[in-house]
Amino acid sequence: MPLDSRDYKNMTDYLQHLYQCRPYARAGIEHPATVYYPADWQVLDVDSLLDSTPPTAEARDFAVYDYSYLHDLQNSKPALHNGQTFTLKSIREKPLKLRGGLGRYYDMLATCAALERELRDAVAEGWMRAPSRATYHRGVQPAEALRRGIKRSAAIGIGTLTVFNDAGRYKALLAKRSDATAYDSGMFHVLPAMMFGPTTAGFRDAREWSVKHQVLREVLEELFAMPEQLDPARWDFFADHPALRYLLSLLDSGGAQLCASGIILNLLTLRPEISTLLLIHDPAWHRRVTAPDSDMPLITAEETLSETVVAAPIQDDAAFLSHFPADLHLMMPAQATATLWLGIDLARGLISSEPSAIESPVP
Repeated sequence: MPLDSRDYKNMTDYLQHLYQCRPYARAGIEHPATVYYPADWQVLDVDSLLDSTPPTAEARDFAVYDYSYLHDLQNSKPALHNGQTFTLKSIREKPLKLRGGLGRYYDMLATCAALERELRDAVAEGWMRAPSRATYHRGVQPAEALRRGIKRSAAIGIGTLTVFNDAGRYKALLAKRSDATAYDSGMFHVLPAMMFGPTTAGFRDAREWSVKHQVLREVLEELFAMPEQLDPARWDFFADHPALRYLLSLLDSGGAQLCASGIILNLLTLRPEISTLLLIHDPAWHRRVTAPDSDMPLITAEETLSETVVAAPIQDDAAFLSHFPADLHLMMPAQATATLWLGIDLARGLISSEPSAIESPVP
């Protein structure tokens, strides 16, 4: 169950005091996340956020490990897969760079997701106590935990706000997560949102250490129902998908842009999320993917509740929020809230700098 406004504020205040950082704020509401912002030159180069050194395997050395929570998830969600993930080694600024390691999904659930579950449960019961978090910070100082992923499996996420031109009106996609997700089920999220990790067994190809590569693959999976593949023969197995070829042509021609808006650290989970924006200027894209006889129809994956997909206009905050329940932030993960508004602000700036939305011919 989502927290109410008072509990949400109390939880955010507690985390702000513990970590002594600036929480992300919007419209006077502070959220349990802090944002590292890219340099101007990094905005149009999403892979500039990544250290050039390919991730390597990390020792399984954890300060806390919630086996009970992990087992509960495994029993209630039998489709869970213990896939390989890219994890946080360190974050540095000026320029913003994230250095990565390799971990496993189950370890993230037992060390990071469990921290959020413990605190949310306590707050909902009227307590502000987090014994597992306290145990973790006996070995890792709070300030250090904001920049290094030590003693936990801080799997990296990527959230992408998709904004498209619908006959001259720019709209953003949001939808609720289904019960097929390990956690955050029933909460609104940006589309696509993903765990950042390799698909090839043993991370055979270092080219998978790429934000752009991951986002494009997840666009196909979450917006065009491309089946997820475990251990594909090729790292770029989806390269010939028609929706990808079309999107790449727009990116090459200026009809679309893939941008970095920051790296968000969720203070509840102590996990980083790379925040990105997919901005599609060409109105032909929306017409094509929503046409009744489309050759590349927009179809969401099973992780998304398809009946909850909302395309809301972004011209101003009030118009956007009018399409959602009140207190939308209470029904979103903290990193998704930040990704949403960072993306909307960035999109508005990029749209206003466009001389015109030039439509390309549909191939």
